[in-house]
Amino acid sequence: MVYTTNHKTQGMYLPANDRRHYVAWSNFTEKDFPAQYWNELWGWLNNGGTANVAAYLAGLDISEFNPKAPPPKTAAFWDVVNAHTALENAELADVFDAMGPPAATTLLGVIRKAAEMHLHDLENWLRERKNRRAIGHRFEDCGYTAVRNPDASDGMWRIAERRQAVYGRQALPHGDRVAAARLLT
Repeated sequence: MVYTTNHKTQGMYLPANDRRHYVAWSNFTEKDFPAQYWNELWGWLNNGGTANVAAYLAGLDISEFNPKAPPPKTAAFWDVVNAHTALENAELADVFDAMGPPAATTLLGVIRKAAEMHLHDLENWLRERKNRRAIGHRFEDCGYTAVRNPDASDGMWRIAERRQAVYGRQALPHGDRVAAARLLT
């Protein structure tokens, strides 16, 4: 499937770990082509050009092609990804790095570390109730996922006399994330 857009950074959302899209981009505009260019191209295609393209593709050696491998991540791919990366993600990643990075942590732990690092804008953003739904997504973007407490019906962990969500490093197996969460209690 091929789809096109005239809006590189607003045309679609791609996460950094996307394995399905090859992104190609050209900065050429209509003004970069002489007036007769498109008429000549369509004329060539309609007068045997499509057969030439088909013959070229039929003779192309694709024996080394691996359909299961992710496509190369081009500069245009990273432009699309970065256009949709929240500013909070970079600071949040810095906080996780400064924390070790931890096998598991809580929102309060991240807020405390952000305050220690004098990242007051991030600290305030994390404290805002209106941002609570976005926090899980931001943590996931930085490699952390919610770890549900298997022993509690609400899935929350009791830490320092408060029910809290725990986030574990995604790279760890699920059992290790649960074990790391238990250590916080």
